[in-house]
Amino acid sequence: MSLLSSVGLSEKEALIYDILMSSGEKPASSIASLAHMNRTTCYRILYDLEKKGLVNHRDLGNKIHFRLDHPQKLLDFADKQLKTQEQARHDLAQLLPSLVSSYVLSVEKPVIAMFEGVKGLKEIYQDTLREKKSIFAVLTTAEVEPELFAWLTSYYGKARARAHISAKVIVSSGEWSKEYERKNTEELRETVMVSQSLFPFQHEVDIYGDKVAFINYKKGDPLIGFIITNKQIAKTMKAWFDLAWKGATIA
Repeated sequence: MSLLSSVGLSEKEALIYDILMSSGEKPASSIASLAHMNRTTCYRILYDLEKKGLVNHRDLGNKIHFRLDHPQKLLDFADKQLKTQEQARHDLAQLLPSLVSSYVLSVEKPVIAMFEGVKGLKEIYQDTLREKKSIFAVLTTAEVEPELFAWLTSYYGKARARAHISAKVIVSSGEWSKEYERKNTEELRETVMVSQSLFPFQHEVDIYGDKVAFINYKKGDPLIGFIITNKQIAKTMKAWFDLAWKGATIA
């Protein structure tokens, strides 16, 4: 019964499914008796199982008999449930930025989300794509964790450009910074390079919409990142970025 419940059947649906599996075709009254439930409830559950494609019925004499469909239908039902859940998760991910914004406005305090590992840091970059806002960043291209570096250079920059999300980046000079600058046009980016010795950036800061992300992707360090969602914090950080950008471009 626990397996049946795991694919999306309720406890009572799983019980009746088990009864039909062990006893074969039976009238609804007999099934209700075996399940120790009243007939009205039993009929409702049987017809729910029929809607899910797991049970069928036929009139035999003056009674309605129910029997299971082939067990393959149970796998079909599980696949359908999985697709529904995946679609729900996708829809929720699309809606999440507006939900978070509403939450921030309602509680008037920053929302801080933490992410760990390569998968977690990728989720931060995916969030910048979902927001669809221009990105203002400070970063270093040196000593980036290899798996994440490969994903950023092969996928993320191109995906951001395809989504028409522009970026302004203050980048610390060093390993791969010249190649990063060379890809400015194709990756819809403006870059200002500053001296690594004068400005030894250790990680990345991204400002986008009402969010600020701090990302530590340094090879050998714990991979950890934060997204702070708060309009006032993002506004302050953007002003700080504008000041730094102006100073870097004048220099």
